[in-house]
Formats: sequence, C-alpha cells, structure tokens
Amino acid sequence: MTTNIRIGNFNLENLFTRYTLLDTEKGSRGKKPIDPQKFVKEGGTILMLKRQLDKLSPISGNQRSATAKVISANGPDILFVQEVENIFAMRLFNTYFLKNHFAHAMLVDGNDQRDIDVGVYSRYPITHVRSYADDLDGKDKIFSRDCLEVGFDIKGKLLTAFVNHFKSKIGGGEVQRQRQAARVAKIVAQTKTAFVIAGDLNMSPDEVEMKPLLKLPVENVVARLPQDEQWTHAYKRGKGPRKAEFNQFDYLLVSKDIAGSAVPIIERRGLSQDITNFTAPRFPMVKGDGTEASDHCAVFFDLEL
Repeated sequence: MTTNIRIGNFNLENLFTRYTLLDTEKGSRGKKPIDPQKFVKEGGTILMLKRQLDKLSPISGNQRSATAKVISANGPDILFVQEVENIFAMRLFNTYFLKNHFAHAMLVDGNDQRDIDVGVYSRYPITHVRSYADDLDGKDKIFSRDCLEVGFDIKGKLLTAFVNHFKSKIGGGEVQRQRQAARVAKIVAQTKTAFVIAGDLNMSPDEVEMKPLLKLPVENVVARLPQDEQWTHAYKRGKGPRKAEFNQFDYLLVSKDIAGSAVPIIERRGLSQDITNFTAPRFPMVKGDGTEASDHCAVFFDLEL
C-alpha cells in the first residue's frame, strides 16, 4: 500500500530571533546600530524567551507572514529549510505563523558565522539525525553550514533526507561547492533507503560542481518543468524596481526508485513585486521589497512511498 506525501524545500531568508538594536543619535533623525557585545558588556540584557517571532526578527512581521503563506498554501508534510537561526526560531515560527502545522522540527547548529543553519519540519516521526558539520578536508571544515541527515518513519517506510546549504556565490566559492557536493555524494552512496537530497546548493544544474550529485541514482525533479520555468532564485541588485537574474539554486534530488511521475511546484507568489521582469500574481501581503517571503522560491514535490 502506497503513502502519498508532499515534500518541500525553502530557503526562509534570515529566520532569526534577534533584536535589532538601534540607537538614535542626537541631532539626527536616523538611527545607528548598537554593537551587541558592547551593549552586553556595559550591562545591557538581551532577552528572547516568551516573545513572538515578529517582535524579535529584523525581518518584518508582514514578511514572515508571507513566508508562512508560501508554506501553508502548499501544505507540505515534510519541509527542508535553510537560513534559520536555531531550533527556537523554528518552533516559534511553527507556533505563531504556521499554526502548528508540523508536529516535529529538527535543527543542529552548523558552521556558519552568521548562524544560518539548515533544518527540517515534519508531520511524520523523525527516526534519526546525524550532522556532518565537523567533517574535515585536511584542517578545513567541508561544509559551510552542514549536511544534515534526517530519517523519517512514513507509516512504516523509511525515508532519508540530506539537507544542505552550500557555499554562496559571493566571492566565487566554486572549489568549496565542488568539495561539498563530492562529500555529500560519498555520504549518500552509503544509504540503503529511499532518499532525497535537498537544499539551497547555490549553483545551477549545468555547473561543473553539480556533477558528483547528478551522477548518483537521482532525478532533479525541477527539470520536469519547461526550461524557462525551472528557476527558483531571483537575484536583484539593489532596492526598488529592477530586473532580476533567475537561476535554479534550490533542489529536490529524489532517488529514482521513488521519483514517480509527479510534476513539481515552484511557488513564486512570495517574490517581491519590485522584480520588473516577473509580473505574475503575488500573495496579497506581498508588495515591494521588505514584504517578500524570500528571495528564493519554495519547491514542492509529491512522493508515493
């Protein structure tokens, strides 16, 4: 008997539970950031407990509502996420914005100095978790954040996911992304179950760094869409109305034994309306910059297990 589930991947773009510390300068209408270390050293206290996410995050409450709308409009059973500060942020977001849609959440702190981690939401029980954040290539850590391995019990059937957020395009990073892809491929080659490689990989399918992953028995399910509909990331230089550069950076690489024949959904209604070369409908709360759900599009896919 088969079980139908919907999986998804979404870079949530800075899901933080941080105060934005500002101070008004005398004689100025503007505000300048406070150094948080100096603030604490001088006796200040930053408290986060029992506060709603939209009271803490530098991202507006409206923007977090748009992020949640992308998720709730598509109803995933399992969602792989990137750019989350900690498990506390995941739980608050699930409670206040997703109305407890997910029963389980998992995140392990990774290597990013900005504290943007990878995580998983699930409506199904999580059976095991393993972090590869400490894997080394010589003296250097391989993963910019982590490759987070998570197992799920789908009504008695085991599904394993490998959640990633590879080195960004800032400053190039081709060698590091290739090293990360090769390590993920080696890890995945040992798995004995149906699996999914998910994440923001910061590279297009035709880039050389992707080759170790695409040599695995997987399918990039986004490739089932027409070529001009496969993009998942909109990079727009600067604020205000501008053209964006479109790429597929966000992936669900599904093992061929469970890939089936479904067509993926790329949810773009959360993108800023200040992208002038994409004029399709948006969610009602999404207007210009600062109201968008993310600069990434969520990818959803229906599996039969």
